[in-house]
Amino acid sequence: MPNAGRAAGVAATTAVTAAWSTAAASTGTPALVVGAPVLGALWLLVVLDSGYLLGREWAHRRRRRADASSGEAWTPPPQVRRPLDHPGVIRRPAAGTLNAHQPVDLQGRYRATGIRLAVLPALAVTFLTVQTVLLPQGGDLGRGFVLAEVLLLLAMIWTVWRRQEPSRPWVVSRTRTELFRREMFLIVAQAGPYLGLAPDDVPRTRDARLSLIAASDPARLDQLLYLRHRDDDGSERHWRDEVWRRPGPADADTVERMRTYLDHRIRRQARYFRLAADKCDRAELRFGAVAKGTVVTAVAVALGYAVFLTLAPGTARPTVSLVIALLAAGLPPLCNSVLAVQNLLAFQRLSVSYRETRQELLGHENTLRRLIADHTAEDRGAAFRALALAVESTLTEEHRRWRIIVAKPEFDAGL
Repeated sequence: MPNAGRAAGVAATTAVTAAWSTAAASTGTPALVVGAPVLGALWLLVVLDSGYLLGREWAHRRRRRADASSGEAWTPPPQVRRPLDHPGVIRRPAAGTLNAHQPVDLQGRYRATGIRLAVLPALAVTFLTVQTVLLPQGGDLGRGFVLAEVLLLLAMIWTVWRRQEPSRPWVVSRTRTELFRREMFLIVAQAGPYLGLAPDDVPRTRDARLSLIAASDPARLDQLLYLRHRDDDGSERHWRDEVWRRPGPADADTVERMRTYLDHRIRRQARYFRLAADKCDRAELRFGAVAKGTVVTAVAVALGYAVFLTLAPGTARPTVSLVIALLAAGLPPLCNSVLAVQNLLAFQRLSVSYRETRQELLGHENTLRRLIADHTAEDRGAAFRALALAVESTLTEEHRRWRIIVAKPEFDAGL
């Protein structure tokens, strides 16, 4: 659903809920009174489903504007040839031509569902607490709160059962996208399956491999991640070994290919990982602060009420008791929901992986810079191809770590 449709859905459900609640309060009709909490629960489900995606899109736009104004939107120097300017390189297929959604959209849908499941138990406890504390005698409104709690729990159970392997579409889409991107730079480096090929043979090999990536199932995509050939007899030949066993092309534009690979592959990826790690660190600090603040608030509420009862025994007002009861029942589930979302997004683990990959890329960058500057080095083409495969190996390892972090057989609804 486009973001405009999500915003319209939130606005429509908000208007209906407000009108229904107003009618229930003014008329006192039993059906309207019972339905008001249930409709409120439905409104919360819509807000939870669309609110994250709307906020995410707004944050992305704000970050793009900030990057553009601060000069963070780095692009390689214009004198460095783009990958598409090299013979045999074509634009990789967009993920949207192979899937209904881009990887970033699939990531958003996965996280929005996980956040909803993390928050639903706390909301269900809140509805039940309101009924037991404020409406102990039941009545139409009390029955409505109980039905709303049941609705929230059923929504949680239905989502968990329906979304088995919830991260799989996102993982498969990103894996395919990364393979397309890697293929483009293998052609630039003339390495891997393109080692030693005549210029006329590159398009045929390229088209066959792109078609294979586009049509492969998840298991086959996992095999394509490995930097190796698999022969018909089952033996394997690693691409890095082949660099030194088979002669590569002695092109006059090897230095230009190295500069392209340096700026468009290594430096751009290193910058991405730096920005991604910084964003993960900031988000992790925010989640930690919210979780700690919730716990401290819960402790302060309990201690404050204990002091109040000690200093003025038997004079506690019912309103104070009700507020304390609601806070005591609501704050622990809220803290648990924050921790569940923090575990779902795994910002700390992703940041560690991103920073480790960036450090390796910086080492590869320095090596390639020295190779470009060393005009007396023998067989710079072979050294460049070996280095390019080392870079691709580093990026492949990051992708495997990322999959271990984000892949889930099912959502952790038990949290």
